[in-house]
Amino acid sequence: MSSYHAPGSRALLVERVADVLVPTTPAGAITAFGDGSGITVVGGGTVVTPLLTHGYLWPERALMLHAAGLDKIVDGGRLEVGAMTTLAEVAAIAPEPLASAARIPDYEIRGQGTVGGNISVGGDLQPALVALGAQVRSAGLGGERFEPIEDFLAAGGPRLVLSVAVPRPLGGVYLEQRRRHAHTYPVLTVAVARRGDGIHVAVGRQAERAVAVACRSVERALAGGATPAEAAAAVVEDVQTEDDALASAWYRRRLLPLLVARALTQLEGTR
Repeated sequence: MSSYHAPGSRALLVERVADVLVPTTPAGAITAFGDGSGITVVGGGTVVTPLLTHGYLWPERALMLHAAGLDKIVDGGRLEVGAMTTLAEVAAIAPEPLASAARIPDYEIRGQGTVGGNISVGGDLQPALVALGAQVRSAGLGGERFEPIEDFLAAGGPRLVLSVAVPRPLGGVYLEQRRRHAHTYPVLTVAVARRGDGIHVAVGRQAERAVAVACRSVERALAGGATPAEAAAAVVEDVQTEDDALASAWYRRRLLPLLVARALTQLEGTR
């Protein structure tokens, strides 16, 4: 049973009964999730809890993942991170640009928010994982999949993130533009990574609900010998900015090449 005040009322106590599922193994979590229909997944609770508190979410079934064994970390040739690993843990062990992406200013969210939840809601980790060429293991309709994060993000649909495999790059930089208040979302995020096959660039937060995108035009320009500033100018060919509550599309278009150029310049300094 979940009890909370309805929006705009201090006196009205609303009670709804939800079917709460608490699996104790990854296999149990996969079975409970099924095809994802009619179920609300609760990882760290940083997104779901405010929605419940204000009455914007009325779950019929809630899948609680805290005891499902999805918080394992394997540090080998590449980093294998369970979906319930917190952002604070990622910030402490991951390579750049992922470590900086996980080091969000809000200490409470950093300590409670999870990798799987952050990826699923379009969080700050997405561009870093795209730039790194990470792969996501997930479950849902059609069974388990292990695929590049770009394919996972493009597919959409309800999927239960199980783990993320993160290759170790030769260098990486993560930059963002955000307001001073620690509880706000970034206006834009940029991640660049030097891998064995060249420099990879990704952008996030270009719109309220947009997923991170790889910037192929920038990458091709760099491979052709362009300077960071010259290559960064091509980012407008890869990213479609939009207006939302944080910033206008015009502001994002003006800011984006500058942020990408700054990240690429900093990457050169990591050689």
